[in-house]
Amino acid sequence: MSKKKKIMLIVVVVVLLGIFALALYINREKLVVVADVTHTTEDVYLDYLFDEVSEVEGIAVDNVNFDGLTFNERINYAIDKVKASLIVAYASSKEMKMFAENYKDVIFITLGATYEDELDNLVGVKYDMYNAGYLLGYLAGSSTLTNNLGIIGTDEETNSELISGFSDGALQANDSVIITVDYMGKETYNNGYYQNKSEDVEDTELARSKAYSMYSNGIDIILDLANNSSEGIIKSAEENDKYVISDCMNKSDNILACFERDITYGLNLIVKDYNNKNLKNNYNFDINNGVNITINDKISDEVKDKIQELESEM
Repeated sequence: MSKKKKIMLIVVVVVLLGIFALALYINREKLVVVADVTHTTEDVYLDYLFDEVSEVEGIAVDNVNFDGLTFNERINYAIDKVKASLIVAYASSKEMKMFAENYKDVIFITLGATYEDELDNLVGVKYDMYNAGYLLGYLAGSSTLTNNLGIIGTDEETNSELISGFSDGALQANDSVIITVDYMGKETYNNGYYQNKSEDVEDTELARSKAYSMYSNGIDIILDLANNSSEGIIKSAEENDKYVISDCMNKSDNILACFERDITYGLNLIVKDYNNKNLKNNYNFDINNGVNITINDKISDEVKDKIQELESEM
């Protein structure tokens, strides 16, 4: 074969491989992130979720502009316009089951709740937070200089599992600890599905004021579970030179430790099961298995070692 023909053959092979690769890319599953606008509107949450989902292998992720659309309209847009075959919703919603029943060819993955009714295309994802709360509570109880800890949550029902773990861990580490709990407002759920919330839940100035009051009364570490108003608590910690334990989405030198629901980890497993035709109806993730904590270097090595020991036993 002449040199010219060899070059032409190589070019043809490269072109064919390129076409094949392009076809594979185009035909990859389209996974679209959809947020419930009545529950989560802040860009930091959407950006964080999109970044997490973007790390999932074998999935083409579309960051769709849903501005001005309700949750139901976002779902319909993702299906009709984007031709999504997998949809991840950040906030659980009672509408998800309805969509799963109406669109049998689309997989719906809801983060935050599990389902009793089994549908082939409906997946619930639950992050069990008690152990994460226990470790963070043990850290706080071991690190407080005043024996006074605070918790600011959304309401009495939201994050109750994490609060319970935090309280148990703090008292296990230090039985002299006093824990003060305050709440922002009210979020309403029905069988695990988000329904509504009061305006106070998103009031960052109210959160800042509540944190300021706690710090002024001797509390030196606050567990921040205020979600959309966390910015106010962190700002108060910075202003008062105190500390906070928060979601890893938030950044500050005053955060002693943070917790994280590892969405990438969970979705990688779910997508793998989906590709192997072994998709489950519900997935539960816990510490060392989809739930992570990160500890600031300000925490002593002794406390870090103890946390690591406790974590290895869970």
